[in-house]
Amino acid sequence: MTAKLAVLLGIVQGLTEFLPVSSSGHLVLVQTFFGGSNPEADYMLFDVLLHFGTLVSVFIAFWGDIRELIIEFFGWVGSGFKLEGHAYRRFIVMVLITIVPMFPVLLIKDQLDALFSNTMFVGCALLVTAFVLLLSERAPRLHKDAANASWLDALLVGCAQAVAVVPGISRSGSTICAGLFRGFSRDFAVRFAFIMSLPVVFGANLLEVGDALAQAESTGIPLHLYAIGIFASMVSGLLAIRLIRLVTNKGHFRPFVIYCGLVGVLSIVATLAQSLAAGA
Repeated sequence: MTAKLAVLLGIVQGLTEFLPVSSSGHLVLVQTFFGGSNPEADYMLFDVLLHFGTLVSVFIAFWGDIRELIIEFFGWVGSGFKLEGHAYRRFIVMVLITIVPMFPVLLIKDQLDALFSNTMFVGCALLVTAFVLLLSERAPRLHKDAANASWLDALLVGCAQAVAVVPGISRSGSTICAGLFRGFSRDFAVRFAFIMSLPVVFGANLLEVGDALAQAESTGIPLHLYAIGIFASMVSGLLAIRLIRLVTNKGHFRPFVIYCGLVGVLSIVATLAQSLAAGA
């Protein structure tokens, strides 16, 4: 692992975590085709660390909402869990509901981990992401927010997040699109998609910390390279959040549809080419 690769992985993570193009899929492809002889080990370690950088990006970009959620959480508990007339308290419950579909995912964690070395699968999943983004352009332009969205809306968006643990399926893309299909306003769809990710991403990375630390000892990668990657992911993440908010408000995902389609096809072709070369 070099400093240049650490920066590259940080930028890839920051941009693709929030743009609807799948961060996990891109990190798999970058590590496999550019990252050296042990992409699976490098990917697992840096995936854990770089996600902490993007978590900081979300806190910075949505601090106004997060601060209100923290304040209202204590008010909610102090009032005996009353929700009436409090949009941010409903927001809290919606976020909690989105976590529920993630529990079944834990049962198939080992099978999912195996997909992180399958670039053919990642390419196909990117094509699925492109198709979902294309469909979202036909989503109804409604104006639901935390005050009037239903618990079912939150559950379905949570299901979209659960599906997005598959590398190549964009978490931000699937959750934003799910919100739009359920009638969320474009601004709320983005805010909800990113804020709901905080407990899930943080929890998922805590589960991987032990393995990541053990792996760090075996790979011997210097700690300063991790810091470089984390900083790069935070800065690029902030830029990506600003861009996706602009794109979603305009309702035109076509550039990302084309991009995911092209990268998906190229990754499939590259994987086939490698297989043919290895068999020659």
